[in-house]
Amino acid sequence: MTAQWTDHFENPCGLNEWLDLQQTEGWNIQCMESRDVSITHPGEFTMMPYTVTWYEDRRGPLFFKLANGNFILTSTVEVSNRQESAIPGSAYSLGGLMIRNPKTLTNGPVGWTPGHEDYVFLSLGRGSTGHPSCPGCPAPHFEVKSTNNSVSDLNLSSINSAIADIRLVRLGAVIFVLYRLPSQDWVVHRRYSRPDLSDTLQAGMVTYTDWDKASTYQTTFHNSHVMNANLNPDPSSNPSLPFAPNIRTRYKYLQLLSTILPPAWAGLNLMDVNQVTNAMILSQYGTVVVIPPGSSYPVWLGRTNSNWNTTSNWLSNSLPSSGDSIRVVPCSCPLTNCMTLPVGTTTISGMSVMEGATITIPVGASLIINGHLTNHGQIDVYGVLSTDGTPAQDVRNYGMIDCKPGGQIMVND
Repeated sequence: MTAQWTDHFENPCGLNEWLDLQQTEGWNIQCMESRDVSITHPGEFTMMPYTVTWYEDRRGPLFFKLANGNFILTSTVEVSNRQESAIPGSAYSLGGLMIRNPKTLTNGPVGWTPGHEDYVFLSLGRGSTGHPSCPGCPAPHFEVKSTNNSVSDLNLSSINSAIADIRLVRLGAVIFVLYRLPSQDWVVHRRYSRPDLSDTLQAGMVTYTDWDKASTYQTTFHNSHVMNANLNPDPSSNPSLPFAPNIRTRYKYLQLLSTILPPAWAGLNLMDVNQVTNAMILSQYGTVVVIPPGSSYPVWLGRTNSNWNTTSNWLSNSLPSSGDSIRVVPCSCPLTNCMTLPVGTTTISGMSVMEGATITIPVGASLIINGHLTNHGQIDVYGVLSTDGTPAQDVRNYGMIDCKPGGQIMVND
């Protein structure tokens, strides 16, 4: 299996790397009160929606990339209420992973027609204690849903966790839905036959909340308006019912791997538990598919200010040591700061600078890099930049290293 993409959500400017369904389909609204990469929580994608839902023709938010053919989509998902003090607090407040048929729709409410929602997702959070699939079962819940031509088949189950690994496996017309709770084994939760799903699918992160209020709106209004207390007048069938969005969903990473049908399964009915058992599925798509490790090196986020010595600017919430090789992410978006070195001497073992990143070495500062320097960004040198340029520890500049008046750049080879 080859990784098609993996995102550890280390780039605070990484929102533009994800497609937003509300924009791609031309709805031109934003039903997320907030969403960010590595700002609210370093190394995570965080989503907090207004009142909105995914059910039948009602469409919620989805941040996605396109996935082709057979694949494995995996993330670790954590949910809470908005205050992050408990589990989500209103009915059907959940977050998870979705795969969905793309639409040709680009003009939102003008071009939309009902009956064309096709997707599968697994999410966790708070569902309902009154659904017939799990009457009286306490939260937190899993909600698994298969929607075909806007007819939604959902099932709830009670779980004892607000965090889980979620995995969707697509093999031709069949979708396997797997999960793993902390310190437990992978479980095959559902399998769906979905020959209607196209070869290219939207694959990504979904969250929704406050069904009681969201369900009081006509579908077209729900899909084309931000539903919050700013609505005046409120065209709800129950305008006196207050808005109660209450979820924050966090993704630790998102990975998509390509896969193939195991040769031993050729000719078997993947929906038949006697021909392809859950144990067979887990042997192929359980623990053997490794969750990708995060960064083993310090990553500059610039979340607080431009000061190298501010620990909250670093993904690890700690300063690099002289033996560390660091990575500097872009500072080309709001809520991020470009790096400025402190006066004095700073020594590291290597540095990778991403496109869109800017580093300033001021007068009185020296940056000594005892190893590689790979630069795709901008480095402004007013002080001293010294590198070891031996063949094994080289300098590769694809951006701009600008020696300002009085600055020094020394490349030792």
